[in-house]
Amino acid sequence: MLGPTTASLTMLYLALYLAGFVIALAVMRDPWPVRIGTAVVWPLGPLAFVVVISILLLASAILWPVLILGSAALLGVLAWLTL
Repeated sequence: MLGPTTASLTMLYLALYLAGFVIALAVMRDPWPVRIGTAVVWPLGPLAFVVVISILLLASAILWPVLILGSAALLGVLAWLTL
């Protein structure tokens, strides 16, 4: 097999998660419940970033054609009224 196995990828992800957990516990100056809560949910940050960017891209894909068509229609009406 050429690629990494599922077990090795799982161990890599677990090691990254645990490293983030330990760093969050060590670096933060908040009370312990806040430290533990942040350390547990820190992987959700990149996921939230991906979700927000996806929503913004979808919204812009819908909004820009509407704005362009609306602007063209407005310019057409203004040109018709002034001529």
